[in-house]
Amino acid sequence: MDVTGIENTIAGVWALHRNENLDGYLKECGVNFILRKLAQAACLCITMVITVEDGQLRIQNKGPKHTDHKAPLGTEIHITDLMHNPMKEVHTWSDNQLITISVPTQGSKALPTKVVRELVDGHLVMTLLVNDVTCKMFYKRKC
Repeated sequence: MDVTGIENTIAGVWALHRNENLDGYLKECGVNFILRKLAQAACLCITMVITVEDGQLRIQNKGPKHTDHKAPLGTEIHITDLMHNPMKEVHTWSDNQLITISVPTQGSKALPTKVVRELVDGHLVMTLLVNDVTCKMFYKRKC
């Protein structure tokens, strides 16, 4: 899969500036009350870095908990989510949207999740979907 569209649109450094329904999303994922409140308090300290390196997509989330995933588009990788659940994940690029499908592996307590990242009015909007619950996170480009 071609990563050129990513380089020309959503690649860069992004700072989270607001979210919609983060608590509902985390609750649906089984996160307890205290951790949900901590996540909401810390979420404005999150920076996402999206790059293309050697033809592979790299997404880094920097904040109270860091993640760093690198993979070719369309290739299944094994990751551990923020709650230490083993997952299988695939990234695709279609219609100017970076779509990530995450599926729990055997023994995981996580739920299947879809994440869509897209540029809307100059902002990176990340939509997280689990079951019938949706959360949106809005990022501004950092200079």
